[in-house]
Amino acid sequence: MLSDGVRLSGFDEELLMWVQSFLNPDNVRIVLAARDQEVELDRTEKHYDISYRLDAIPEQLMRDIHGKLEFEELHLPEPNRFIPDNLEVKNQRRGVAPAEAPTLLKRAEGLELWFKQDDRFFLPRGNVRLMLETPRVYESPLSSVLSQLFMMVLKDRLTEVTYDAEIAGLWFDISDTMEGVVVHIDGFNDKLLQLLRILLETLRSFRVEETQFAVYSRELKKKLDNARHAEPYAHVQTNAGFLNQTMMWRFTDKLATFELVTQERLQRFVDSLFEQTRVRMMVMGNFSEGEALAAADMVAALMASQALPEYARRVQRALLHAPGVYVHHARMPEEGNVNSCVDVSIYTGETADRRGRVLLDLVSLVIQEPFFDQLRTKEQLGYITYSTDRKCNGGLMALRLLVQSESSPTYVRMRIERFLRGFRGQLAEMTQTRFESYANSHRVALEEKLKNLYDESGRLWRHVGSGYYEFDKIATDIAVLQTLGRADLVEFWDAFVNPATAPWYTELAATIWSTKITQPTEAELERYPAAAIALHGCMEHDGAALALAAVAAFVEQLHAGDDEEAALERLLGMYTESVADAGSEEVAKALGKMRAASSYVRTALAMACEQAGAARQTNGHAGKGGGLYNIGAVRTPNGEWVFREAAAFRATLRQSGVPVPTRPLEPKY
Repeated sequence: MLSDGVRLSGFDEELLMWVQSFLNPDNVRIVLAARDQEVELDRTEKHYDISYRLDAIPEQLMRDIHGKLEFEELHLPEPNRFIPDNLEVKNQRRGVAPAEAPTLLKRAEGLELWFKQDDRFFLPRGNVRLMLETPRVYESPLSSVLSQLFMMVLKDRLTEVTYDAEIAGLWFDISDTMEGVVVHIDGFNDKLLQLLRILLETLRSFRVEETQFAVYSRELKKKLDNARHAEPYAHVQTNAGFLNQTMMWRFTDKLATFELVTQERLQRFVDSLFEQTRVRMMVMGNFSEGEALAAADMVAALMASQALPEYARRVQRALLHAPGVYVHHARMPEEGNVNSCVDVSIYTGETADRRGRVLLDLVSLVIQEPFFDQLRTKEQLGYITYSTDRKCNGGLMALRLLVQSESSPTYVRMRIERFLRGFRGQLAEMTQTRFESYANSHRVALEEKLKNLYDESGRLWRHVGSGYYEFDKIATDIAVLQTLGRADLVEFWDAFVNPATAPWYTELAATIWSTKITQPTEAELERYPAAAIALHGCMEHDGAALALAAVAAFVEQLHAGDDEEAALERLLGMYTESVADAGSEEVAKALGKMRAASSYVRTALAMACEQAGAARQTNGHAGKGGGLYNIGAVRTPNGEWVFREAAAFRATLRQSGVPVPTRPLEPKY
């Protein structure tokens, strides 16, 4: 069961001795290379024109080499304590359908132990996952920084253990999360729990060394500093996450506290980190039930922590948005990036709604290719364009659409909304054959077979960590999928995604603006419609600088059904009249771009004509939450709330409850 990169077969002693005969001091070449040297080089290599010289090996050196060579520094390693001795497979019950759920062995204050003996792969392997829940790990930005730093220093300290364990077929990882510290071990089961003991002993007795602290604090500071250079889509996803979940510290929050990070403070943090814990543990693979119980007892003894009460746990909760449309505006922290990004979330009900989540999965699958084809391939809005979904445990789920583009975020948002309005027709016209192909694709994805114990453990651990404990989720989703038809997709779309029909339409758009794009002020957002801001941004993108007030006045004069070509020429006429040198090469280039058939200005103008005189349909819900004026938000003519201070807006939101288990949690013992 041990493996290497090459499989050797057969043993030829004569051949090996022949090869070994060449390994002698009389058959050696010694190469000395240096950047700076003071010796005379009398030869030149013909291919690379490198100077060198060739000398015989000094006689004294040859005598030393032929003599007895002993170097204390060179020795065989100590015996590897992690090499397994017992590879016997405990479960011999073949031909029985694998259990879909692990067994809850214990659930008391401070401990939750799940166990599943391998009944699928029948290999001498194990997988142990351990969540050491501790509120301190993420209670503040400073705590989060200290936790990260602790993990970096700890992993460095464990390097020697890591090497021996990997050689013996074991793998482990230790990481911090918002809830606590996760320990994960996978590999041959025989010495796996011995490795777990060593990891926990190191964790609990850790002392911070000055050299390690200096190296890794500098590395972490550099990492946080470099976060500002991330791509716009990474920043916008961070902002969207910040506006959707209760526990999250941004890199700016962490950087603001970094001056408080010292070796002494880190040591105090480590010493107090596990004073109170709740252990969530899952033992899987070639173990017996007794070994799992003994492993849990070992963990409890090594941690020596006071039990964390159930009500004191820091469980991630979702933030709940009232019906309406909310748009967050932020600037890129890096000035050189020309890209902006838009991340639109349209909320589609509670994550616990089993029928709703399958419908969202289907809609997400159906929309994926058309969305990419329209906005990326045809409109060339941006290289990073995709659609997906977001499911917040205990909260709401949403259809997500993201585009990173050099164009104005307002224009990109309007193109996303325009696509969604048109896509409803594609859903309604979908053939039964087409629907069945999507449903079958989703079913195949759900039924994908587990490849190994690591995958099976990961799936079950996700169900435990979600708080729902829905181990039969795949079977449930497939059963729901079999009841759905084309009409259900359209009904779902109209109930949540279509703002003209959704009774409680809720949308959050996180946008991040390149410093190369003029961002509208609060007064301009409150006064001018999105169509005018989008058109202004497209003109600016094509090199035509015209005041937003002038563009807005032009848009205000448009009427539905106006000839778009004539309207474009009037707009270009306004632009040429506003510049000092209308005949310059720069102006001619801008005019050429705007007249091009694929011009964004043409598209923005078409949308402005389409929306002339019409306000956005919001079903009267966008006006809820009028107190948002008091946090600096503004109400646009389109009925949307636009805000810049994410933390202030976040503070106005309600929190979801924790997930409710889908099954009774009754321990065996």
